[in-house]
Amino acid sequence: MTAITDHLARLAPASRDKGRLPVGNTASGAEISLPYLLARGRHDGPVLWVTATVHGDEVNGTLAALEFIRTLDLGRMRGACIVIPTANPLAFDARTKTAPQDGLDIDQQFPGAAQGLTTQRVAARLFDDVARVGDCLISLHTLTAHFEALPYGVYKLHPDAPVAEDLLLRHLSFYDPSVVCLMPTVKAADELPGNISGAIDYQFQALGKPAFMVELGARSRIEWPYVHQGVIGLRRSAVELGMFDGTGDDADGWSRPAPGGRVRKVLKRRHVTADRGGLFRAACTPGDILPPGQALGVITDIFGDIVDTVTFAEPVLVIAARRDPVVATGDRIGFVATAWEERQLPGA
Repeated sequence: MTAITDHLARLAPASRDKGRLPVGNTASGAEISLPYLLARGRHDGPVLWVTATVHGDEVNGTLAALEFIRTLDLGRMRGACIVIPTANPLAFDARTKTAPQDGLDIDQQFPGAAQGLTTQRVAARLFDDVARVGDCLISLHTLTAHFEALPYGVYKLHPDAPVAEDLLLRHLSFYDPSVVCLMPTVKAADELPGNISGAIDYQFQALGKPAFMVELGARSRIEWPYVHQGVIGLRRSAVELGMFDGTGDDADGWSRPAPGGRVRKVLKRRHVTADRGGLFRAACTPGDILPPGQALGVITDIFGDIVDTVTFAEPVLVIAARRDPVVATGDRIGFVATAWEERQLPGA
């Protein structure tokens, strides 16, 4: 066993601890390591992994994960919880999405490479532990700092893993998402470039275990309502996994979620990019449904004259809208769904 799993095996029932998983060192000799927190219940049961700041500036997830594990009632808990408050410590310290050492997106590098570049080594060290012990993985993210977005869910479906879509959607519904998006792992024209199949949740799902992402607002700033929303969702997931009996307070997320429920599932989505550079002024908020011809926003030139009005030929659901007005041609100014459905989840 490796460090985290060995530490968890030694941990006494109904207790907590913390530690660091060493990866290497910087040029000056400072240790590169992954911090982790452990919580073990009084009784045996499932193991829940929660990872945050896979991208180093997505801090809402870190705060939600810390609040979640610190408020667990270990005397009532079955199983264990492992929280990685930052899965990308070099990027976290730099307050950037990726580590400055190599610029790789760690969430495209899993399961990692033990002899690879720095980010690949961090991914390999973490995933080696995740793969050994864990029944469910929840990866907490946020959208880019330039955007405003309500919390929403993202999931992938591994073709060779027996993880039911309805199971993932049920867990995602616990976070009260504005929408849930099925993310294709084969590159699509409207997706951002990159190796989507290298995400930690996709690789964990390849092991035949449920894993998904929750986007909690935007990067580089604390949004307390979204942090709290994430904490409530994590508690509901823990109850659903059987870690708690579900007889607690519903308002705090400790009661057993009712069977069924509904989510707004995005069937097709795309990033909207600027055709003209200048100053973008959003004319909508996340969650708005724009009819054909209604503006997402306008772009003015540096003199203040409107040079483009961004509209659509079809209805769109606004997932996120840009709030940083300074844009060049090709910059993202919106993230929208072009097809969606109200998905009824199976009942009892």
